[in-house]
Amino acid sequence: MNNYLQAIILYAIQKFQGERSIYAIYHMLQGKKSSQTIQDAHLFGLTNIFGTMPRFTREELSQNIKLFLELKLIEPTEKNDVYLISEQGGGALASYFKKWPLPLSLNGWKYQNITPDFWRRLNLLIQTISHIVHNERPFYPIQQNQRVQEFVKGFLYANQQNRELLAQHLFDELVTLLEMQSELNRDIFVLKITGVNRIGLTFEQIGKRKEIDEWFVHYVFLDSLHQMLAEISTVRDYPLLASLIHDWKNGGHPHLTQSTHTTLQYIQAGKTIQEIAEIRRLKGNTIEDHLVEIVLSDKSFSINDYVPIEDEDKIITVIKRLNTRKLKAIKEAVDNEQISFFQIRLVLAKIGDRG
Repeated sequence: MNNYLQAIILYAIQKFQGERSIYAIYHMLQGKKSSQTIQDAHLFGLTNIFGTMPRFTREELSQNIKLFLELKLIEPTEKNDVYLISEQGGGALASYFKKWPLPLSLNGWKYQNITPDFWRRLNLLIQTISHIVHNERPFYPIQQNQRVQEFVKGFLYANQQNRELLAQHLFDELVTLLEMQSELNRDIFVLKITGVNRIGLTFEQIGKRKEIDEWFVHYVFLDSLHQMLAEISTVRDYPLLASLIHDWKNGGHPHLTQSTHTTLQYIQAGKTIQEIAEIRRLKGNTIEDHLVEIVLSDKSFSINDYVPIEDEDKIITVIKRLNTRKLKAIKEAVDNEQISFFQIRLVLAKIGDRG
């Protein structure tokens, strides 16, 4: 393998075990908010890389699949665009990850919606405060997004303390968080920051400086941000940084699509699937998709209004025996006409990648 992007693609092929096409990988890395892609992320243990390459293209995918076939890292199956990782490919991937491991704190599923805004806000805030403290104004903002600029202005208006004191408090919070991370994580994060008389480096520039692959730099940086977000959202020791994500935290169910969140509100009001479909003028299948997404996001959500406990036990037994996520195979093995594909999907969502 030539780069970390190829390792990630091969990793996804390995995880799918020939049960999904390569285009499922494309949607996974882009973070497509479809029921199928969301469910696949949980069922195949790929929530870590979900939405971690929003600019990933089909052309990049096709080029790498062609290369993998030439290098005999993957093997074709009877289905179009469905591949299995070869023994040679598995060995190559293991060796590559031994040298350049997959970051452990990576959680694209959980943080993909807030990570870009969190970084843009933080980077512009650091740049702004550093210029104010050093009395270097005006300056050219590193972030041109109007919403980000307005957010930072609002932050500064809400925190009208001495600017040097504000800078020190922000510095202290960041140092505390970074001290929990690896040296490489810290280095890459610092190199990305823009301040007085310095512009944050690109992933390519950091890769050249540290002599590592730029895609690996990308993933380590995401890992650093995800570690920060995990700590900020659960511990109350970071009031300034927490205020950068308060709108995300206060969203109620930040991992749900807006349409699914609306469905959840109707479910909580006691409406049935059919009633919700009629009220919202949507197909019943769409509401079922929403329910699967809700269960994937909240394992405490009870599915027993939709799947009797005895049927749930039957489905779980078959899933474990067959060791598959294929709905048709599970349905045939359950051998019960009363059990629907929807009920199987709900059980799969409930057990996630533990089945």
